[in-house]
Amino acid sequence: MEVIKMITGTEEQENIWNAIENSNNHVFVNAGAGCGKTFTIVEGANRLPFGTKAAFLAFNKSIATELAERLPSDVEAKTFHSFGYAAIKEAGIRTRYNKFKLNNIIKELLGKDFYVTPLKKLISLVKGSLTKGTDKHAIMDLIEEYNISFQSDRELAIALEAIPAILTMCRTQTHIVDFDDMIWLPLENNYPLPYYDVMFVDEAQDFNEAQRELIRKCVKGGRCIIVGDKNQAIYGFRGADSNSIGMFYESLELGEREISEFPLSISWRCPTSVVKEANRFVKDFHARKDAINGTVIENAPFNPQTNDMVLCRYNAPLVSAFYDLISQGKNAYILGRDMTAGLIISVDKITKNDNMGTEEFWSMFMDNFDYEYNKLIKADKISQALALEDKKDCIAIFVNKATTVGGIKYEIKRVFDNADNGEIMLSTVHKAKGLEADNVYILATERMPHPLGGQEENNIAYVAITRAKKNLFYVGPRPELN
Repeated sequence: MEVIKMITGTEEQENIWNAIENSNNHVFVNAGAGCGKTFTIVEGANRLPFGTKAAFLAFNKSIATELAERLPSDVEAKTFHSFGYAAIKEAGIRTRYNKFKLNNIIKELLGKDFYVTPLKKLISLVKGSLTKGTDKHAIMDLIEEYNISFQSDRELAIALEAIPAILTMCRTQTHIVDFDDMIWLPLENNYPLPYYDVMFVDEAQDFNEAQRELIRKCVKGGRCIIVGDKNQAIYGFRGADSNSIGMFYESLELGEREISEFPLSISWRCPTSVVKEANRFVKDFHARKDAINGTVIENAPFNPQTNDMVLCRYNAPLVSAFYDLISQGKNAYILGRDMTAGLIISVDKITKNDNMGTEEFWSMFMDNFDYEYNKLIKADKISQALALEDKKDCIAIFVNKATTVGGIKYEIKRVFDNADNGEIMLSTVHKAKGLEADNVYILATERMPHPLGGQEENNIAYVAITRAKKNLFYVGPRPELN
């Protein structure tokens, strides 16, 4: 059956579609922010020859849902996790999701009093990186890279000894799975995976090794259409490889197929002035011909209105802004509820006495902070030190709103446990990736990118800038390039 071409695209899009339709090469698309990658991918799928078995692996559920509605009916669209979960069930395993699986395994092996938080994070990284449980050297590298802090050297030694047994229990207790298992188990237990002639994947800069291996196993001999942007690689803290695109490229080079690489650099989102501002960080990024001019304003007054977006590299300025907006009678919310547990754990690490006064608590907290912060700086772990400093600044705000430790915890829950809806959204840059708004305010610009940070800090600035569809307001000076 002859493929019907539906539309005409830009020169960049036509080059990509031609490679998808008329070559047998792998295709790498370097897609800038707001450059129409979803549209380009969907149209590329429309041009596949009839009978091609194809699928799209999306980074999150919202993208997968959108693609399922827009892709041809014979092209599957799933997240990595739903894809892996389906493979487990296709292998004949009767299973169900249980987010407490790892927690329960650790408690069973090490006792109910063992502090599970750092070990759970470590196991997640071990699974995501496909590290062997017996490879203590590689595991110690993960501990160092991601600044996983155990309460004592004894607990670290106990954890290292227990990891092989924990992984064995994760692998064999297949009647329940947690989030990490959904990708790790099919690989670890070598379950049959579906084969595809063509696999589309997006956000390649955010993959870990388990995700890349899942793709490789599903297209051995087939083609990959890879979309990503190395300039939007900002998730190193949660296990994404900072050079994920390069690592994926190198692994595909080992095969017999050639690789074709294309830019997708014309932004359909950003006005000319915002593109020009983003060009300070990324050169190959262009405004469309009919783009509005828009505005970029330095040292702007902080006056967001309904549907505006407020961004920051850090959490603490968002908390201050939230209280300011609420005091003005404005309906605001901070995107994401995952800060609550981390902040309360930091409080409980100092004391579990909810009746302790805030003055005594803060003195103890700062003694612990100074020790931990200086240790990170001496080890040249700059990003971890910045995260710790941000957490300290957050807790300082809550200390000033309360009189007891219990009051601190109440305020944390009040701010971060609100439903993710309201008239004005406040968000870290990381959580706002993929989102957009007509008007975007950026806070604490004197520390974005942080001068002690590397390329990922520049990437964070680029992602923040390119959320704006009309006007960009720096509530402070213009960010400097690292």
